[in-house]
Amino acid sequence: MFELASAALLGAIMGTALGLVGTGGAILAVPALVYLFDFPALEATTASLVIVIAAALVSAQARAKAAQIDYRRALVLWAIGLAGNGIGAIASQRASDFILLFGISLIILAASISMFVRSFQGEIVAKHRHPIALPILGTLIGFIAGFFGVGGAFLVVPTLILAFGVSAHIAAGTGLIVMLLNSSTALLVRYELWNDVQWKIPLVILVSAVVVAWVAAEKGTRLKSKSLERGFAGLLLAVGLFTFIETVFLSA
Repeated sequence: MFELASAALLGAIMGTALGLVGTGGAILAVPALVYLFDFPALEATTASLVIVIAAALVSAQARAKAAQIDYRRALVLWAIGLAGNGIGAIASQRASDFILLFGISLIILAASISMFVRSFQGEIVAKHRHPIALPILGTLIGFIAGFFGVGGAFLVVPTLILAFGVSAHIAAGTGLIVMLLNSSTALLVRYELWNDVQWKIPLVILVSAVVVAWVAAEKGTRLKSKSLERGFAGLLLAVGLFTFIETVFLSA
């Protein structure tokens, strides 16, 4: 019962972040499953993909209603990253727990820094980029989803703005569809692992996150502020540092 309550509380925290900030909540799933619920890293990253998919679906609802999703560009960026996604999903099955958790800690730290820095910036302006930048970034985004089981929003949104020249609002909505497609692809490639995952805890987290995100999203436009984004960036920073220290120093 305590485990289920803890899972529901974790889902509520993730859902609050998704509803009020609009992104980033699902990235907490992997370290939480590993360190709170003793999941092996590979099972945690597989279960995380399901949570990312559900989170992206819920978060995309408001963006779709506001016509802030460019489906064509989402498909283009997903297609560019397909090779990286498949390679990442296959490679993750051969990676050690250390590699998976060390990489996750770096991604969480990068996401927290990106979110914090972005909270102080104005609108990101599209600039001319070398043509090779888009396939490199697209492949990297796909690989991150496939290997680590996370959406990689901290890379998706800037890529859409800088490479496609879309507005920040369109990038946020379109990025959710890219995350949804990438996570679904990675989950399909990992189909052999589905039966290895103990789904009870991840599903409790998922349901709690979806319900709370749905409620929080209704108030998000009124409550969302730069201070909320910075606060969540601070939470990600703490989780990222804990995961890094636990993986590199305490598990050695």
